[in-house]
Amino acid sequence: MYDFLSRGAEYGSDVLIPQLRQTTAGDVGNFLVGKNAKAQHQIAKELGGIFGKKGLRFAASPAAKSVLRFVPGLSAGLVALDAADVVAGDESLGNRIMDGAGMLVGGGVGLLTGGPMGMLVGASTGKGASDGLQYLFGDKKTPEQRKMEEALAMLQGGRY
Repeated sequence: MYDFLSRGAEYGSDVLIPQLRQTTAGDVGNFLVGKNAKAQHQIAKELGGIFGKKGLRFAASPAAKSVLRFVPGLSAGLVALDAADVVAGDESLGNRIMDGAGMLVGGGVGLLTGGPMGMLVGASTGKGASDGLQYLFGDKKTPEQRKMEEALAMLQGGRY
């Protein structure tokens, strides 16, 4: 296990950090607006892996290429909305910590398996998985429902 962790740390310091240092704001902008050929190729390849030759043929068509250019920007937007929900949502602190941890783990796994696009998808998937687990194993009430129950109890003067 130590060997795996050691190799992971070496990969991070030897490969990822220099790549991050070389990344410019223009590179990020090109990625988000779909002008990064490598990211577009990766999206098409993933579609081919999921849907086979027909998916790859579809992804290579001019119409699909036009639509797929919006995928990185939309993914980044969804991650931003997920992060805003964690920061500004009206859930409990435990809920926020679990959502943040889900985004961190999902984004990390996505980064290692699919690069920047994988990181975006992984972070949103991690938040969704966290929300799903909280719904399945939590008390299944929204914060608004809890507030309404508290207000009703106060109006009734604690008569139960």
